[in-house]
Amino acid sequence: MKVTVWEPVQAHKEIMTVVWPMLKSMLMAGHKMTIEIKQSKRSVEQNAMFHSMIDKISKQMAAAGSTWTADDWKRLLIDQWAHDTNRKIGKVCPSLDGERIVQLGLQSHKFTTAESSEFIEFLYAWAANKGLIL
Repeated sequence: MKVTVWEPVQAHKEIMTVVWPMLKSMLMAGHKMTIEIKQSKRSVEQNAMFHSMIDKISKQMAAAGSTWTADDWKRLLIDQWAHDTNRKIGKVCPSLDGERIVQLGLQSHKFTTAESSEFIEFLYAWAANKGLIL
């Protein structure tokens, strides 16, 4: 069962009328249950928005001579946002054959809705600071 809530009154109603009755019946039947509460992941709209913004940044930077792809820019921008906001940044390590460097790090598919909103605001500010138009 997955229930999405966005305000206290609605959350209380969902817990009491949907979650608790099901949980109670499962426990009474002898089942062990796990309750997990977590923030919502990014929305489809947020995902589309920041990918569109990164694509625009990539194209404008390419016109200025950059050879980075949109995917490269995404990684660079996420890293900069994480650094600027004191988030845990990924790390680099040698490849398994020792011939390359591999980045292991923060990935946008794990962003919460709040992190996605912050990242979008960061992109606006970063682009404005560079004179780019989004």
